Amino acid sequence: MSFSGKKFRRVRSENIEEIVKATSTDERVIHMLTSNAPIFSFTRIDEDHFNFTLQMSNRTMTHDFKLGEEHEMERRDGSKVRLTYTLEGDNVLKQVIIPKDGRVAYFRRDFGEKEAKMTITMEGTDIKATVYYEQIE
Repeated sequence: MSFSGKKFRRVRSENIEEIVKATSTDERVIHMLTSNAPIFSFTRIDEDHFNFTLQMSNRTMTHDFKLGEEHEMERRDGSKVRLTYTLEGDNVLKQVIIPKDGRVAYFRRDFGEKEAKMTITMEGTDIKATVYYEQIE
């Protein structure tokens, strides 16, 4: 697993504003999500357990999770969502996010040697967003 412990920062995105707006998110949250480039990392703790860390300019969020097990997490905007992660092969991490409104979002992170690509789709829309990251550490 080549991505464990590495830190990544967003370098560009496609359709991210469109998919965020499709969630009926308010403008303040949309601005926060699209204007900041937080740093994230996933670190393997043991066979099925991981730690996710998201560093933003004003705070750091972290949570541990077990592959295949649903758990709750607080988002950057303070809302809570249910998440399930699965690992496909060594370098594809999939995530299903279920917010309170029930509109399921699917995240697929493909990790390369020094980069990552995240593809986001959401039930009820044909919009697909892609976010590109570069490894910084």
